[in-house]
Amino acid sequence: MNKTFGDVMSVDKYLLHNSGCEGVFVIRGRSKNKIMLLDLNGQIINLVAAPYGCGPNFIQVRSLPPEDVPLPEDGWVFEKGVLTVPDVIQLNLNSAQKFDSNAYIALKNFPGHMKNVIGRRLRQPDCAFLGELKEPLKNLSLSIKEHRLENVDLPVIDVTGHGNRSFPAGDAALCGMLLTARCFALGGRFKEVWAQRLTIEVRRFLHRASNIGRNWLEYAISGRMTELQQKFFKEMIRDIENIDESFVQIVSEDELINGRAFLAGVEVTLELIKNGFFNS
Repeated sequence: MNKTFGDVMSVDKYLLHNSGCEGVFVIRGRSKNKIMLLDLNGQIINLVAAPYGCGPNFIQVRSLPPEDVPLPEDGWVFEKGVLTVPDVIQLNLNSAQKFDSNAYIALKNFPGHMKNVIGRRLRQPDCAFLGELKEPLKNLSLSIKEHRLENVDLPVIDVTGHGNRSFPAGDAALCGMLLTARCFALGGRFKEVWAQRLTIEVRRFLHRASNIGRNWLEYAISGRMTELQQKFFKEMIRDIENIDESFVQIVSEDELINGRAFLAGVEVTLELIKNGFFNS
């Protein structure tokens, strides 16, 4: 079993530096390359295998047990940098490589190539499931454009939790909006007033999000990203068309972040910025 779990490759340092992350967890979801753990407070820890990079509350190992190998469903304990799988193994994370999920990526220029690539990707057939989200996102965008910030709560309610996946498309799209707006705000040319209000309204209605969505929205509000999301926004700074295309494709296929829905949120924010939401 030790060999099957493989070495701990990296860990989000947030897990090690915040005692609030400690607790007793149960398995909430399991696949070939991921085990999702949940505690009584609804907090998630993702144990992921090497094909995934690191991310918020992630523990990355070289390999995970095959799905047909039984694991205890509950009683997993995370304490003092050690994840204990009852009667199986203890994974000591303290000496592992540390990943910083808190990202400070500043976008100053509009990424025209990236926006075009995202638009083309979202028009492909496998993005058809986002059709139901189109109207709610449009209404949210209109509320922001028309400066009706006092009415932004209703469109936020319509987007939050929208969709039938464990990580609903609406929650993933809001993550895309929040993180994109944050990157431009850090760049100093973006009018961030509406972004701050959007953040406040999303926080107000976190209870309407799915359990998984709520965790990811809390990450986005705090500016925490996966390794892939950080690379994506750094490539947005460079905005090289051919490279953008490959990165957008990779992000769209990332099921952990519901990548295609995430890109839909990124596109909404880029459209707002294109329409003049810059400081003079």
